[in-house]
Amino acid sequence: MADLITTARAKYNIAQSSFSSAEDTTIAALVTACSKSIRRYCRREFDSQQFDELYNGTRQPLLILNQFPIVSVERVAYGPTTVLQVTNASAANQRATARVTASALELVRVASAVTTTNTLTFAANVTLSALKAAVDALGNGWSATIPDATYNNRASADLRALQGALNAKDTQAEWKLHLFELSDFEIDAARGYLWRLRSGWIDPLEVEGDGPTWFGGVHNWRVQYTAGFATVPEDVQEACAHWVAALYWQTKRDPGLVHETVPGAVERRPVLGMPPAVLLMLEPYRNLRV
Repeated sequence: MADLITTARAKYNIAQSSFSSAEDTTIAALVTACSKSIRRYCRREFDSQQFDELYNGTRQPLLILNQFPIVSVERVAYGPTTVLQVTNASAANQRATARVTASALELVRVASAVTTTNTLTFAANVTLSALKAAVDALGNGWSATIPDATYNNRASADLRALQGALNAKDTQAEWKLHLFELSDFEIDAARGYLWRLRSGWIDPLEVEGDGPTWFGGVHNWRVQYTAGFATVPEDVQEACAHWVAALYWQTKRDPGLVHETVPGAVERRPVLGMPPAVLLMLEPYRNLRV
């Protein structure tokens, strides 16, 4: 997540002839802080990035993605299904958990207050069958099961990440994978929409007669896509630079100053929140749907 502007861009708005190294450090910190605040305010990313997100079924032909504009859609999958079960049955362990990260299966066991963590990377165990074998080879009560042999050659990296650290002590911790790939959708790139418009075929899970929809329940859909701008829009850059400049000059004044007035000449107040000009420039970019 890069800053929205460079320090050089911020200095255009500060309009100071030269800067000390301490001032450069201050500007860099303000650029990062304002970039993060603008992202939070707009509830979106601006620079092009890859996203891997889960969506609930809507029973509607439209699926609204969290990020836009869409650059490309790499994968749309559905039907989360248990493909791997992990358990620890050793009486020597008082606690055992398993979790999937973006790059590994992590197994943790606690025996007599001693914690042991085993990290089985997907790079070293590229299929589910290889991952199962690695779990079984650990010993110390660990074992794994693949409930259907047709899942053996599925990619371990396709396991859905961030399902939490599940209890595996004397029970099955179950890991899911979105088994089915979707091919019938249209992209509205500018608005970040995925449409299902094809007629003549209805998935058995859909309501008969409704036509293609984004069917299913919680987290039924996994969408992997790239979204954002190749270059951050100029008005967003200007908003960030404007705010950085306002905060920069505020660092030059007494931080305890509430109000300063030179009668007939100048009146100063500290910046509280986003300046109105910043709000005005950012308003068209706010994501109001998340």
